[in-house]
Amino acid sequence: MLRSRIRQKLSRGETVLCAKAGYQDPEIVELMGTYGFDGVWICLEHRKLDPSMVGHLIRAARLGGMDAIIRTKPANYADLIWLLEAGARAIMLPKVLTVDEVRDVIDGMKFPPLGRRGYDGVQAESGFGRIPAADYLAQANQENVLIVQIEEAAVVPHIDAIAALPGVDVLFVGPGDLTLSLGIPGKHDDPAVLAILQQVVAACRRHGKVAAIPCAADQVAKYHALGFRFFNTISDYRCVLNGLNKTQAELQAAGFPLSARSLT
Repeated sequence: MLRSRIRQKLSRGETVLCAKAGYQDPEIVELMGTYGFDGVWICLEHRKLDPSMVGHLIRAARLGGMDAIIRTKPANYADLIWLLEAGARAIMLPKVLTVDEVRDVIDGMKFPPLGRRGYDGVQAESGFGRIPAADYLAQANQENVLIVQIEEAAVVPHIDAIAALPGVDVLFVGPGDLTLSLGIPGKHDDPAVLAILQQVVAACRRHGKVAAIPCAADQVAKYHALGFRFFNTISDYRCVLNGLNKTQAELQAAGFPLSARSLT
């Protein structure tokens, strides 16, 4: 079994840096890996990807030396298990409201005695059946990472209880949805948001977990000073958008303006 790069860095107390892939292109995922990111966030919340494509993206992450982080809200056990068996190292659970729904995901991710996960043993995660069963079960329980998103006002009273759960590794604040839920959309520096960030960091410190947040690269130092140790800093969309904006500005300055189409 390939070891989790994220797990290794968390165990050493190091900072984790990840990228996000929204486009269905394994080459982009592999390219991200060549830059040294620890993981790639593949979203199945806002994207409805064909399962075979998800498998290609997970393999591209492995080839690039990264953990595949799959954001998904599993409706049942079957929605979760195939992602782990395909080789995803981390599950990101969005829109969490209660402690019990986190417990259910832990049960699905962990083999007994830590959970109720069923054994197959012939998929990519198990080395296609070539890892001895006892080793595979122990390694899977150790290596898989659960990232719980804190992005709803209703979950705030449960932050400490979630951080205390064995099987939870990371609390990942989603500032966009959190500000929407609080009725202050886009106000990421509002005192109410800052108070929740501090609450997440404090809960993680109490229970030996890691606080995470998405932010631009030039904001990492700011959030690191607050106690965050896990960051998503770039996406394929932002790379394309920034590149196009830069080219547009350079052409304009050179006297060759683009005739951009209206977005309305």
